[in-house]
Amino acid sequence: MTDEDSPTGALQHAIEPTRQRILEAARTEFAAHGLAGARIDRIARSASASKERLYAYYRKKEELFSAVLELNLAEFAHAVSTGRADLAEYAGALYDHSVAHPEHLRIIDWARLEGQEATDPPNPLVEEFHAEQVRRVVALQEAGSVDGTWDPEHLSALVFGVVSCWIHEPASAFFTQPASDNTVIAARRASVVQAVRRLITPAGSSGSPVGPTE
Repeated sequence: MTDEDSPTGALQHAIEPTRQRILEAARTEFAAHGLAGARIDRIARSASASKERLYAYYRKKEELFSAVLELNLAEFAHAVSTGRADLAEYAGALYDHSVAHPEHLRIIDWARLEGQEATDPPNPLVEEFHAEQVRRVVALQEAGSVDGTWDPEHLSALVFGVVSCWIHEPASAFFTQPASDNTVIAARRASVVQAVRRLITPAGSSGSPVGPTE
């Protein structure tokens, strides 16, 4: 895979305008309705494109869903990955992105609910991105800035869990509107950074020594 193709490298070259409109319309449709509920005719109409034109790019809905996941991941990685060595501040950047682009996490939730058939073919970029996050944790553990007692796979998952907690916590998810007040958003971001920093602080360092116990 070249740097152009990698989700953690630069964003791909500009997508042809009609295709870009289709992807943007599909992102909105999939975020609202998931794969099963999305309608190709609505996507084509929103993109000001014919269904025939859409099918020239994507032969079936699953291929389009996978393309949207890939676009989301490329944008996400480009926004948060570059030059961030501090895992707690990286978590803060993840939170910022989740606030700015809530549709990204909604589509991931739909993919989880609808199972493997939601992506066709299964997206290798997701696996590559996950592997890169684990390598990041390992490197920081070896440098001594992250508690080395954590399993890197587990810690990577926990960071994402902390970042997305307000989206999935029942009271927030079902009974309140998404936070739009800048003060609330800033306070939640600060809590994300603080929680992750406490998770990763090596025993004996300043801050509460934390980590899994056997």
